[in-house]
Amino acid sequence: AYTFTIMLSVCANLILKENQQLRFDNARMLFQKCCDSGHVNDHVLWKLKLTVNEAEYHQLVGAGVETKAADLDPSWSRTVTMNRRSGDNRNNNWSRNRGRNRHM
Repeated sequence: AYTFTIMLSVCANLILKENQQLRFDNARMLFQKCCDSGHVNDHVLWKLKLTVNEAEYHQLVGAGVETKAADLDPSWSRTVTMNRRSGDNRNNNWSRNRGRNRHM
């Protein structure tokens, strides 16, 4: 899921909002690949919301922007662990510990 969130961020940050069709086409391609590989989680959905407008989001997800990954087609999240799917990142120390001196 991490790769898909990064790529959706690239679309949101580097493709101008004025070029909405290009943003949507890229977001659709990435989201479809994410669904096909079973990596949809709440963070992917959040990044998708930042990339496309609400109507496009509904077209891609088939639900409103407040929907959680756990409420969508289970095959879309089949490789996501339960604690990640619910947004619990306590076991994900990468971002919390990044940059800290681990030899203290």
